[in-house]
Amino acid sequence: MPLIDVVPQSIDYRFFIHQKGLFLFKKIRHMEETYESNNRTARVAASLFFFLCIPLSIWGQMYVGGKIFVAQDPVATASNLLSNEFIFRASIICHLADTMFFVAMALLFYRVFKQVDNALARLMIIPILAQIPCVLIMELLNFTALMILKSDARQGFDIAQQQEGAYFLMRMHRYGAGIGIGKLFFGLYLIPFGMLVLRSGFTPRIIGVLLIIGGISYVADCCMSILMQRADYLMVRSFVMYTSIGYILALLWFLVKGVQDRKPIVNPL
Repeated sequence: MPLIDVVPQSIDYRFFIHQKGLFLFKKIRHMEETYESNNRTARVAASLFFFLCIPLSIWGQMYVGGKIFVAQDPVATASNLLSNEFIFRASIICHLADTMFFVAMALLFYRVFKQVDNALARLMIIPILAQIPCVLIMELLNFTALMILKSDARQGFDIAQQQEGAYFLMRMHRYGAGIGIGKLFFGLYLIPFGMLVLRSGFTPRIIGVLLIIGGISYVADCCMSILMQRADYLMVRSFVMYTSIGYILALLWFLVKGVQDRKPIVNPL
């Protein structure tokens, strides 16, 4: 009876080594493609902020607002508004476009940071989306102020009262609820954004710390504007405004350098 060879043949490990090397290569290739995609996305988001959001905000809110609104003078404010009606209407469209570009920028950053912490990235988006209806309401107040001044004087509602009403609505937008709500939502956006920047390692850690401090300061600024008298509030407001430097530094970093590449160290086979 012939003997059966039960001695196992030697296993060729080269196949497994090849498969492991191929898997590591694909993984590194995927990480490199993800990095390049995040790098482009971060640069586009920062470009939206510097080349669209800032110019639109400066012209629509600072230049036009300063040209039309005169503090403590409803008559002069009404006269400026009627004589610069077209640019005032354009500033409303400008502010709405500015808001939409800012939302687009935040959504692009969500794409970058969702791999770091998806829950925290979603939390970052919520204040920005909640700001949209508030901006629409504030600009509706501006448009209502214009319509009040352009309508004919009615019985029991003379021209002086029309000017006072328009001035009150514009003051709410410029110094009151409009600015306060904007600071609150921006601060609530900066806090998770700073935490994501800090955790990701895409920028130096100090930038993430400054972002968190800036977010807390904006929320505190909104609370102080409600709790304190205006004269006392103006004494501490200058400190709060300097804390926004962290956001400028972060977006400058993303614009110039993109996100830092954190390639894994792979042991050679």
